[in-house]
Amino acid sequence: MLNGIDDIDWFALDGAYGPCTEAPDILRAIASPDPEKAGEGRYDFFSSIWHQNTVYPVTAEVVPFLVELAGTPGVHRRDHLLHALGSLCDPDQVNGDAREEVRASVAVHSGPLLPLLTDPDPEIRAQAAYAAAWSGPHFTGALRERWAVETHPAVRAMLLPGLAMLDPVAAGPLLDAALHDPAPQVRAAAAVALTRAGQPLPAAALEAVGSAFAEADPYENAWSGQRPGWQLVFRAADTASARVLAGRMAAATGPEARVRLAHILADRFHGSRSAPADLLPVVRDLFTDPDPKVRDAAGSAVRAAGEAAAPLAEVLIADGGHDALDVLVRLGHPGYAPLLLAAWAAGESPRVLDAFTHPEPPPFDPAVLAAVRERLTRPPARHSSLFAASMAGDPIGDLLHVLRSWGPAAAGAVPEIIACLPHHAATAAPALAAIGPAARSAVPALTARAEAGDVRCGHAVLRLTGDAGPLVTASAHLLGTDSASAYELDLVADAGPAAAPLLPLLTRWFTGAAESDHGQRRTQVAAARVAWRATGGTGPFLPTLRVLVRAGFGPGGLAADLLTETGEGADLTHEIRRLLNADWYARSRAARALHRLGVPAGELVPALLTAVASGHRDAHDALHTLVTIRAVTAVPALTTMADRDERHPASAPGDLSWNDDLFRHRLRTTIATLTA
Repeated sequence: MLNGIDDIDWFALDGAYGPCTEAPDILRAIASPDPEKAGEGRYDFFSSIWHQNTVYPVTAEVVPFLVELAGTPGVHRRDHLLHALGSLCDPDQVNGDAREEVRASVAVHSGPLLPLLTDPDPEIRAQAAYAAAWSGPHFTGALRERWAVETHPAVRAMLLPGLAMLDPVAAGPLLDAALHDPAPQVRAAAAVALTRAGQPLPAAALEAVGSAFAEADPYENAWSGQRPGWQLVFRAADTASARVLAGRMAAATGPEARVRLAHILADRFHGSRSAPADLLPVVRDLFTDPDPKVRDAAGSAVRAAGEAAAPLAEVLIADGGHDALDVLVRLGHPGYAPLLLAAWAAGESPRVLDAFTHPEPPPFDPAVLAAVRERLTRPPARHSSLFAASMAGDPIGDLLHVLRSWGPAAAGAVPEIIACLPHHAATAAPALAAIGPAARSAVPALTARAEAGDVRCGHAVLRLTGDAGPLVTASAHLLGTDSASAYELDLVADAGPAAAPLLPLLTRWFTGAAESDHGQRRTQVAAARVAWRATGGTGPFLPTLRVLVRAGFGPGGLAADLLTETGEGADLTHEIRRLLNADWYARSRAARALHRLGVPAGELVPALLTAVASGHRDAHDALHTLVTIRAVTAVPALTTMADRDERHPASAPGDLSWNDDLFRHRLRTTIATLTA
């Protein structure tokens, strides 16, 4: 076994971490009679040789040994090895430059798989059928012969999709019959095979397929890839078919099927904007299910519905659970208040005000304001470990974020917010500034902290009084240290000409060279912005901005934006175009810079639309830029994005559906502005 393994120059074959010299040891471990050592070998295979779906040159070289091990009695978990051989050929499960080489290697060395189709162990037969089908059409006849005599449902469920892939015409009658097979595994496999082929489920088979997915055991098999089979089928089903499938699962006697249905609905809602409205009655029934596990699972479905969950508000209020509260907060429904107050009174701390995952805070409520004020006066919670503290988040910061969003309505909480300044200035100071004139009693406390170097407090004084003095004083303290950040310097820029005395302290950032760290580069740009807003002159920082543009990446876009704001940068048009087309983090600012340099908006639209469509976190900035440059030619594409049924991809934190709803509102606002 493993003959010739030492004749290979493994150093010349890259794996996940460079030259894969560990490959022979991994293969020998897989072959070990010790089950624990064999398990470690399989683990290392998925770490070094096939890592997170990526294959490498070493993967192709390992394939013949993997085939040998899979066919050798006594090797542990041969079914896993066969599954891996098949999955290595599935384009949905493999990426990397070596993927075609790997698939070719499996095909060339697949001969020993043939006798495994008749192995006494049905699990070996099933996984051998999967690997053989992916090996190529030369196995079509053998798989067809095996189908004719195979009786084990799990093996038949693996044979069927393979035959459908290799010979779809001949497999048509087999699939039609399998949709009504007594075995739920086979019915589910037939549905997966049809979906993979892009064919709809026949209306007459929907009840049978729904009952298959309603079984306590979901009967997944390898042909659905890394997704459950139900996800593949339900996502592809049309609305009418999805209703039938969901109805059949909802009628199942076992609660496990209804729990699974809740997850199925959540997945469909995450993929389709119209799906919640079509299937909301099913969610309503799940919320009133007699089984608590089903009701809990229904929370995931209603969260995934996004704003379309609004018609269920009364059901959510009656439910009263944390998921229901979460959705009511996201909806901005006033019914959230009694539930939140009840949870707090019970000693619970639902994470529904977390500013990180809930960008839209709840509406103002006087009773909640009173409760927030009381909670702000409580001593800090003690945690048993750093991990427990990290899991608790920043509850005080979250409360202050809510008060900030309420603005003047939160004026009653000014005393409590002032008391938070020593330990939570980063969130307390902006909250006071947002309250406005009613928070002027906080100015002495804010000024004292600003004089000690707190820029955020100085900025709050500026917003409350118009006096930039405390902000400049705080900035002088900050600039005398090595801890100045781009965020803080952006606040300092709001001081305008009042910040002119800070210029000598800013020059340390104007080195004429780009810092190695991107965060420090952003700070260089922010320092230049302070100088520009303070003096209107470019002399001290212009060479540094030019170098930063050439250095590229996100800070290069910031530098290009500021450089062209000052009227400079025409000679760097080529470099700025490179930023527009090559760097996500610089794209929007590069577009603004180029537009200032005279590039027509129409030329910039394709790059900006790419940013919008990608779901990259620069997407919102790209929309802002489209408005800034009056890119009216973008309206048709934006309208298509706003009107389509598919959810918009999102890289922002939080739930996909809610992010998509917010983004769709932003799309429509952008369209309205551009067409006004």
